[in-house]
Amino acid sequence: MEDRLNIGFLVDDLNNYFTYQACKGAELAARALEANLFIYPGHYIGAPDGRYETTEFEYQYNTIFTLPTEHNLDIIYVLLGTIGSRAELEVQKKFIESLPDVPIVTLFAEIEGYPSVTFDNRKGIERVITHLLDKHDIKKIGYVSGPKTNKDSRERLEAFKTLMSSRGLIVEDKMIAYGDFTENSADVVGKLLDDNPDLEAVMFANDSMAVGGYKVFEKRGIRVGKDILAAGFDDDIFAASMNPPLTTVEASSADLTYQAVLAANSFMSAESSASISVETYLVQRSSCGCDGVDLDEMRARLKVDDLRSGGTDYIDSMTRYLLGVYDDNYKTEEIKNALSEFCGAYCDYLQDNGLRDNADKAFGKLIDSEILLYASNERLFNILQALREEGEIILGDKGQSGLNDMFSDYFRILSLKGLSVMSSYVSRRDKVSRLVNKQTGEIFVMSNEGEIPYMHLIDGLDSVGFESTYLYMFQGNSRNTAGEEWRCPKSVLLKAFADMNGVHTPHDEQQLIRTEEIFTNEFIPVDNRKTMTVFPLFVGEELYGFVVNEVDSSDLTHVSMVAFQLSVSLKSLLMIEDQNKVKQELQNSLEKFMRDNSLLSREAKQDELTGLYNRRGFLEASKEAVTDPFNRGKNAIICYADMDNLKMINDKFGHDDGDFALKEIASILTDAFRSTDIVGRIGGDEFVAFALVGELENYEESIKNRIVSVTQKHNEAAGKPYPIDMSVGICEFVCDDKADIYALLDKADEKLYTEKTEKKRKNGSYR
Repeated sequence: MEDRLNIGFLVDDLNNYFTYQACKGAELAARALEANLFIYPGHYIGAPDGRYETTEFEYQYNTIFTLPTEHNLDIIYVLLGTIGSRAELEVQKKFIESLPDVPIVTLFAEIEGYPSVTFDNRKGIERVITHLLDKHDIKKIGYVSGPKTNKDSRERLEAFKTLMSSRGLIVEDKMIAYGDFTENSADVVGKLLDDNPDLEAVMFANDSMAVGGYKVFEKRGIRVGKDILAAGFDDDIFAASMNPPLTTVEASSADLTYQAVLAANSFMSAESSASISVETYLVQRSSCGCDGVDLDEMRARLKVDDLRSGGTDYIDSMTRYLLGVYDDNYKTEEIKNALSEFCGAYCDYLQDNGLRDNADKAFGKLIDSEILLYASNERLFNILQALREEGEIILGDKGQSGLNDMFSDYFRILSLKGLSVMSSYVSRRDKVSRLVNKQTGEIFVMSNEGEIPYMHLIDGLDSVGFESTYLYMFQGNSRNTAGEEWRCPKSVLLKAFADMNGVHTPHDEQQLIRTEEIFTNEFIPVDNRKTMTVFPLFVGEELYGFVVNEVDSSDLTHVSMVAFQLSVSLKSLLMIEDQNKVKQELQNSLEKFMRDNSLLSREAKQDELTGLYNRRGFLEASKEAVTDPFNRGKNAIICYADMDNLKMINDKFGHDDGDFALKEIASILTDAFRSTDIVGRIGGDEFVAFALVGELENYEESIKNRIVSVTQKHNEAAGKPYPIDMSVGICEFVCDDKADIYALLDKADEKLYTEKTEKKRKNGSYR
């Protein structure tokens, strides 16, 4: 599908539940659009300070944010509310402006001039504060805000102050504390309590800070829900299991990203920077002083009074409440059918007041479906409570005993099923951990056999949910030092990949991949849409490359664990390789005088099609020339050439003509350079040359003119119906021991890219 959308999604830590859910919502929408979703999980922008827990080399994750380009993405969504939660507004704006020139949509945050999708923070805060004021008759509420730089944080605080003011309640400055949206809020909560010993309730701007608040309350002997009331925002996964369960505001990141990504075509075509706001709801639990969920409100939301009138709207309401964004997912059809069947059987039971066998069987079918993979125990529990309450109204006193027995059984079954699902999740995490640990041990044994066993590094990942894996390595050393601007290399080496057909290592001449094509190259099938992530491989300041995984969103939390283990293994293997190289060099020195036949060595360094050096041969020969003491201080060039229109020739005239054209390019470069120069073919249509150039000025222009002249003669002699031509980039330098051949190739490649872009602008392209 050539016109399939490529959607980029820039996020923070995938182990953050809020972010994980956001990725799930984005994937559902991408599936609905039949679009590719490429997830870039960096961490946080902005300089860290004492408020934030961080690691020394956390900045390495943000190298991922340099990978998106206008050549591989059609639209970019940025989870700016979390990525930029530590950064000033100007830093956030600069970050957004640094991204490629494609439509950009910010999520959970707003930047002037860009469309955004955010929560309706005002209504959420109003609902929970109104509940505290009216239901529990309290007056003095303290507030723990998030960072002042965060848009959601500012909106929620403003909504709180506005509502309190409208009720004639004063909010003094000392009644507001500023946290960082993490559990590390104990100090600010402690100061808030010290400054306001008579507080009746504390409103937290998100659930994570409430976790820190609970610790402070417990330490001071303050009972939540009795001595002080508490509420949060977001309805994070842990909120229902806090003690007591946290009253909060349901703000589904999955729902928000689902709506945002589903509107991709609108964002791409709209001239205005229109924005979307997503609804929020009160989730009532025990921390606010209530005994449990407000069943009257829940029954109204679910429309269960239809059970009395014979209507069926309540089934749709339950489905939306239970499944959220998964309501439209084809994977939940079985669940929706099972829920409908159970509701029908329960309705029959209420009307006939007879045997409950059919209802029991239908509930068993519902609970045996994958319902708890898509919905929380709490929501299913609330639905059951609402159904029981409605049943009591319909049956009256005569049916109380039977209903109590029925739902006691259902609640017990639900609890056991929840434990089973959690055990399954833990077991899967353990399986991933065991796999990577097992591979690590085997790899170090295999590493003594010679080259690094890249294939084995990624073998077996399909058994833990990774549909395909691509291991990309940088050429040479790539160091990223904190505080310095890091530039991503223009090309990487695909050392190994795993797909449904097994694990593979590309031939040397196939390994060189442009970095912008890590998601879209000849080794990645285009038959079906994909969800893929890219993760940096690093230890300390050393960056080794990236790992790209095609993975279902339910397995996203495994990505960082696998990448971390890969990084550690690579670090150790590269150290072993360096040691082996030293040993090998000593051995080669001894064998050099004994060797009387260099044929095998020459073939290993020769490109089969053109007879030129291959990548390995060119790198060895050029490194030797650059570091030769005799050449020290001499001027030299690296010429990077890329054949134009090879794909057109292959498609229109066949691969034999394509091979002919490649050999002609080789001949042109051989004729254009001297016999003492080094010429090689390092990739499919990519060629390089090294030459010492003396003191001649404007050598770049001179060699380009010579190539043009030789090319013209070869085209006249060939007499083909297509032009044989190339784009060229030339980098001049001075030979010495410190010259980095990989960096020089990158510079020449950048110049080549500029020339090729200019050619396309002027003449168009057959590609």
